[in-house]
Amino acid sequence: MAAEYLEAAAKLRLGLEKAQRQRESAPPPEQKRWDEKIRLLRQMLGEMRDLRQLTQAYYTGSRDGRYTTATLKAPRRRADR
Repeated sequence: MAAEYLEAAAKLRLGLEKAQRQRESAPPPEQKRWDEKIRLLRQMLGEMRDLRQLTQAYYTGSRDGRYTTATLKAPRRRADR
């Protein structure tokens, strides 16, 4: 699964570079629209990298609860119920 995340991150990186080039050649009014797309692509790329790292060390690494349920706790129940 980590290989798929790595591949997806590479595709996102190419898309990000393309969007940055298009922003540079766009007229100023359209640059704000490209800024939003670039921000979203950067966020997606960061999440893809996090998921790749998580899946690479899924059985050996620590889990902080960001993309897993490792930190979830069952609610306490009262004894009189």
